[in-house]
Parts: sequence; structure tokens; C-alpha cells
Amino acid sequence: MSGVVRARSSQIGLGVEIMGESPALRRAMALAERFARTSLSVLLQGETGTGKELFARMIHERSGRPGRFVAVNCGALPRAMIEGLFFGHRRGAFTDAHESAQGFIEAADKGTLYLDELASLPLENQVKLLRVLESGEVYRVGETEPRGVDLRVVASVQESPVGLVASGVLRLDLCERVAGVVIILPPLCEREDDVLVLADHFACQQGKKMGPAVYDLLRRYGWPGNVRELRATLERAAALSDGGPIEARMIAEAMALGAADPREAAPFSSPSRSAVEFEERERLVAACQANGWHAGRTAAALGLARVTIWRRLRRMGLSLRAQKRLHTVSGIERNKSTQSESLRAT
Repeated sequence: MSGVVRARSSQIGLGVEIMGESPALRRAMALAERFARTSLSVLLQGETGTGKELFARMIHERSGRPGRFVAVNCGALPRAMIEGLFFGHRRGAFTDAHESAQGFIEAADKGTLYLDELASLPLENQVKLLRVLESGEVYRVGETEPRGVDLRVVASVQESPVGLVASGVLRLDLCERVAGVVIILPPLCEREDDVLVLADHFACQQGKKMGPAVYDLLRRYGWPGNVRELRATLERAAALSDGGPIEARMIAEAMALGAADPREAAPFSSPSRSAVEFEERERLVAACQANGWHAGRTAAALGLARVTIWRRLRRMGLSLRAQKRLHTVSGIERNKSTQSESLRAT
């Protein structure tokens, strides 16, 4: 498709493109390109599977910085080792420190330090990280002389940084320091047109074509795991298809095989639903219909957070955006019908 925006990382072995044609993705990519060559820190906000690390790598590669791209998953670090891993240590600074070693910060000197899941970093470590970012100096554990560092920070969070600060898991001063520009990466449920573009791409990577019935199924599913889930689903479906094209039943089976809770793939794999699940679905759909499929109004009516409405609908395989569009169209058609009847009556 000529309108598809693509960006490929030159990182060997990455194997994934940022691609799509939705306005939300185009805006995110345009912002990343515009601010890549500045010295501003970048904060990426997006759900898991939306490609935050791919964006971070793209920003680094477009930045022109000669140093390394160092990616750190803040939520996967052993708490007792965080300080040594970030700041490095002097030989003999602690048990088993047989040799001096640099940390993540020094490794990213003249490059980019990518802090994934920044809000997972304990508050005491956030204070020390902020000090380094403000001063440009790092003290290895056990040393009294600072080492100068020149690094650019790209960080990521899943939720709104404002909400994370309000909940007390992210320091306001650190948030202000890393949020030189905030780029929001849209979930796949808000990129309906991109679902088919990406699915075709992933199927081609497996040397497969897709049957015509597959596209409607792919569009209707909510993809709570975003692009990562879509890619894994196509890989499983390709394995199930043997020598032929990928058909809808293979996609349905691939969804069921990959769901953390098999009930999440219920609209397609047709497992039995409990009465409670059915009632929850009916109540949510009724509330959405009564509020014009508007997330904010529906959330207020049910006493839930807006993000909860999005997640529950996606778990059920429903797209709020698509249903809202259908609601609008049906309303227009009803108005036309009413007007026609009124004209006939006169």
C-alpha cells in the first residue's frame, strides 16, 4: 500500500518494522522523527506490545549520537542490585565485586539510555537517577570521584505519567526531567486499518497468504496484547496451516492457543461462557449503547475508569471505535427514515 508509513530499524536481528497508515501512528512517528535530533528527553506512553522499544531504537538511530543504545527493563531488575547495575561499582565495593565494572549509565555514554517501565523503579533509585541526569556525573558504588557522562534518555510507561505521579509510584521531578516531550503510542484497537496491514506483513514473513474470511475476523478482535499479540497469532496460524493459506478457523485456533485466559478468545473459539460473564458483557454493552459508545460517559455511568471500559471491550473482542461509528451511522439512517415518514405523512 502506497500510503503505509514504514520505519525499519537497522539493528541487526530486530526483525520488526514500525508500519501502518492510521493518523495516530503517523503522528507518533512524525513526533519521534522531529525530536530525534534534539537533546530533549523523550517519554513514550503506550500499552504493552505497542512498540515502545522500537520507537526508542528509531529515535536513537535518527539522533546521530555515536554511543550505544542501552535498553533497561526497570521492572525486571533485582531490587538489591539496581544501584550497582545502574551506576557501576569499584572492585571490592561489596561481596563478589572482584573487578570494577561500569553500569548502564556509563555504557550509554554519548548514546541513548532507554528506561522501559520507568515507574517500576523504586523511589529511592529514582532520586539517584535524577541526580545523575541533572549533573551529568555518576558515582560508581564504592567510589568518591564522579565520572562525567553524556547521555540522552528515552523512557517509557504504560499509563499516563500524570496518573503515575498522582499515585505516588513516579516522582514528579523525575517525570518532569524525562518528559521533555511525551509521545503517545496508540493501542492496536485504535488502529483498525493497520491491523490488516500488519497481518499481511506478518503472514508474508511466514511465506503465507490469508483467506478472504480472515480479514473481517482480524478487524473485529480487540487485540489486548496489541502488535505483539497479532504477530504471535499469525505465527501460530501459519504453523497450523501446513502448506495452504491461513484460514479463519486457523486464526481462531491460534487465538485460543495464545490467550493467557482462553475465555479472552471466546468470540472466535466459542468456548462456553459462564452466566456471570454473559451478564457482565450484556451490562457493559447496554451501558455503551445507552451512552452512544462514548468511553467517558459509559465509565461514569458504571463507576469505572475509562481504561477499564477499553480493556473489557477488547477482551470481549469489541472495538469501541468501530461500534461508535456504527452507532453514528445507524442514528443517521434512523433520522433519514423519520424524515421520509414525515414527508409522506404531509
